[in-house]
Amino acid sequence: GFGCYMFTVDSMHVIDATHRGNKARFINHSCEPNCFSKTVLCGGIKRIIIYALKDIQSGKELTYDYSFPEEDVKIPCCCRTNSCRQYLN
Repeated sequence: GFGCYMFTVDSMHVIDATHRGNKARFINHSCEPNCFSKTVLCGGIKRIIIYALKDIQSGKELTYDYSFPEEDVKIPCCCRTNSCRQYLN
């Protein structure tokens, strides 16, 4: 497998958490996510916030839709949900 820990903040900034970052860098993709991400301005600094879409039981995996842009080279999706789109992009 491969790891992708890039998060687009805006058209000028991408966070690369491949080698370091907080635990949020390990939140996996799902085509049926239980969270969503939002970029907010906090004290003049852009921050990525993860919000729950519903109540999440303790111990459950947190997931969000990576929403990768469509490209010719497809990245397979491994979420195995009923509505899986088969690809991340």
